[in-house]
Amino acid sequence: MLERLRPVWDPVQCEVLRLAIPRRGHVLSTTVETYGRPIREAVAALSESLERTDCSEARAALLSPLRGRLERDSGRTDAEMTAWAIVAMWVAGVAVKGIATSASLTEAEQWFWGDSTRERLTGLASEHGIDKAAAALRGEANASAYLQLLPYILDPHGPGSRLSVRRDPATHLARKRKREAGVFYTPADVAEYMASACLAEAAPGILPRIFDPACGTGVFLRAALEEMRRRHPEKGVLRLASECLFGADIDPWPLDAAAFVLFSDCWPCSEGNGTSPGKVWRQLRENLTCIDTLRIDAEGNVLGESGGAGIRTPLASLFPTLKGRPTVILGNPPYADLGLRRDLSELARTYETIAAKPQPGAEIFLAFVEQMIRLGDRESCSGALVVPLSLACNVGPQFTTARELIAKTRGRWRFAFFDREPHALFGEDVKTRNTIVLWSRTPSDTCPVVSTGPLRKWRGDSRAAMFHSLTFTTVEGDIRAGIPKIEGALQARAMQALGNRWERLEQVAQVIERVGLAGTPDADKRTVFVGPTAYNFLNVFLKPRRDHISGKETLSENALHAVRCASERDALAVFAILSSHLAYWWWHTHGDGFHVSRRFITDFPFGVEAFRKEVARSLSESGAALWSAIRTKPVISLNRGRTSLAYSPNGHDDIRRQADETLAVIAGLEKAFVDELQQFTARTVAAELRDQAMTDAEGDEEV
Repeated sequence: MLERLRPVWDPVQCEVLRLAIPRRGHVLSTTVETYGRPIREAVAALSESLERTDCSEARAALLSPLRGRLERDSGRTDAEMTAWAIVAMWVAGVAVKGIATSASLTEAEQWFWGDSTRERLTGLASEHGIDKAAAALRGEANASAYLQLLPYILDPHGPGSRLSVRRDPATHLARKRKREAGVFYTPADVAEYMASACLAEAAPGILPRIFDPACGTGVFLRAALEEMRRRHPEKGVLRLASECLFGADIDPWPLDAAAFVLFSDCWPCSEGNGTSPGKVWRQLRENLTCIDTLRIDAEGNVLGESGGAGIRTPLASLFPTLKGRPTVILGNPPYADLGLRRDLSELARTYETIAAKPQPGAEIFLAFVEQMIRLGDRESCSGALVVPLSLACNVGPQFTTARELIAKTRGRWRFAFFDREPHALFGEDVKTRNTIVLWSRTPSDTCPVVSTGPLRKWRGDSRAAMFHSLTFTTVEGDIRAGIPKIEGALQARAMQALGNRWERLEQVAQVIERVGLAGTPDADKRTVFVGPTAYNFLNVFLKPRRDHISGKETLSENALHAVRCASERDALAVFAILSSHLAYWWWHTHGDGFHVSRRFITDFPFGVEAFRKEVARSLSESGAALWSAIRTKPVISLNRGRTSLAYSPNGHDDIRRQADETLAVIAGLEKAFVDELQQFTARTVAAELRDQAMTDAEGDEEV
């Protein structure tokens, strides 16, 4: 059944003057860098001033619960942590308008700690360092911008995206560090949607226990706090934050930063109650712990305190105020390899997804999906993670294991998929294909129910509408080989019918092999070529004219799939089949929206039955008509000095529809689904959202 999950926040207003949301003409990293660069420069000036000073005692005394020196492998020195804390006090003070932008760092710290604390971090820095840091800060200081962008401008990595490197090659080191750590900070609207979806599942009247397993600088915790304020207006915001929000991260500074972010949302309601900003910050910081989340267990005894290999730590020892397991788990886990670890064997015993590939190159985010299930409340829990699209379509053992685990975990599983073009979920500076995983379970759930959506393409000016219109369609069948990306009851029924077919295209191909572009003009008329990548159309073609490849170009090295058929008639039929709207839809539902695999061709669910007598004649006639229409209009493109060749079937819907209708008859598909196929192609190519009237009309249909 198709279901709609409408967020409770206003999708139109969320883009109005929201600096933390990417949109057309507004790149998040560019805006963040305007305000973030002066902050990092100030931190660098202070760090240099503090390098020869022992900051450990003062830092431990003021920045509880970080007691003593940092762990050796934390990557943060006492001087750097102290410098960040000093600057963050000033930034947070400006953001909440507790101090003016003209205030000194010393005045900011005095405001932050109040009169109750005599220790001063600024007293450890030289006067020159303080002055240099203050000069850097005042250039772009802006209270409103600070307040909106706090989670990003307090990020110590700085800009590190593909776009930033193109604009400033000096940022390549930051990009390298962020990629190695798998750090991609999440836009505010993504976090808000996920928090809203999770909390919509929470029992009414009961405060949730929210845990972010890779909280970073607090984007998701902030979104969850705002959603809780809306749902529980009678509760004080500081109480909501201190009783309900918990986070973990492997890097100590983002935890401090997350406390500053939450402080900025709590302080306006706490000011005037006689407490100091520093006390509020400490209260929030107590719920954030520096630990590798993969070492956490829901229950059990503390096995050690060193954090060494093989140590497992129960939640209760990390968060004494967390009463039971989390009821909400949400976040953005690292997109990185597991890496060289001394505890690899122990992790493989704990996590099925790591046991499937107990190697440094294993994907770490899959273990976070598993950890969400392990840590969540046994009876009632909801979770949301934003992860790579590969969760749905990669056929490696780790991914198959993850999907098998999902398929045997009771509750409702919903998957929203997002392409990277024309616009990407994380913005134009971070081009990734993503999946938002939504999971919830209640005592009444006895089995898993999987619902999914299409691989969405959209344009920047419809971003808010996209979140508002997310729908999910229940799918049946085994998802171990992949999670299909479908939308609506028509597509669901067609998917089920096609999935039940035993015929495969490989049954009628004599050979399917890889060939270079240079050899295609010499091919015979029994060969069909399929490009290894696609976007708005599958690049399927027959023997090209020799003048389309002169031989003077440097040709693409990406090998084509060559489908060798028994006859020219069969080749024309294969060409028609793979050029159809149905093939494009099937590729979209099973793949990643870019790569065209050999498996897609061999497993396409039409074989011998499509090559008998009248059916074969109809398909070959469609193939001949389409090739005649497009063979003289190649798409010749140049990428990094190499030439590629493609032939687009778009614009020839009548011919492609003939093939769709023939295939629909063979498979017993509904006539309305043939219409849906053409509309699907048109929407996808134009990157338009689905017509809501059509979606609503299908919503009452059973799958």
